[in-house]
Amino acid sequence: MSCLVDDESQNAMCPILQRGYNYKGFDRTGDFNPINYRVSMKKLMFLMVALSISIYTGCAKSGTTPQTVENVQQENTKSVVKIVDPALSGVEAFQVIRSAYAGKVVLIDFWATWCGPCRMAMTQIDAIKPALMDKGAVFVYITGESSPLEPWSQMIKGIDGDHYRLTGEQWNNLCQTLGIPGIPSYVLYNADGTEAFSNLQQGGYPGNEIVQNAIEVALSLQASKK
Repeated sequence: MSCLVDDESQNAMCPILQRGYNYKGFDRTGDFNPINYRVSMKKLMFLMVALSISIYTGCAKSGTTPQTVENVQQENTKSVVKIVDPALSGVEAFQVIRSAYAGKVVLIDFWATWCGPCRMAMTQIDAIKPALMDKGAVFVYITGESSPLEPWSQMIKGIDGDHYRLTGEQWNNLCQTLGIPGIPSYVLYNADGTEAFSNLQQGGYPGNEIVQNAIEVALSLQASKK
């Protein structure tokens, strides 16, 4: 099951999560029990302004525009927020993201906070993820502005990996270019940058067995070339 990337409200196949529903509130069976959460416009605007100021300050200090700015989540040092220059196109942003993991085996997950199948897949992959991370695999999560800032910020605290929240234009451009019709969708890259696995055009979580086997093969290939 997957959600349409450009239609949050009308996708009947995609359970919509109430804003602010915590990731840890999901049980392992994938049952959903959304908690109503209301985000005030004033608070949301404040967060967006604060985020913009932090990005600008980071650029001013270095004298150049950084490709990414990194902030470590206080509650979980394995969950990292990375910001791509919003002036880039979606394709350019994706190139920057990929280049940040040169020499590493990386699984990229396209998702959204409101996408039920995306959240269910994250609970499933937790069974294999820690061991794969210990072996050197990197997990990257990409979403767009359809994932509200505050709920997204809260949810990712419980999701180990690197997190990117693209602008709406970047997200749409990237999904159109890569041919992504629905989420979740995944692509796995070998350490040398070649594609090891992808279901971007199909969508849906392929299951722990397929994901684990693909990552294990990529890690073995990486080790054999050292």
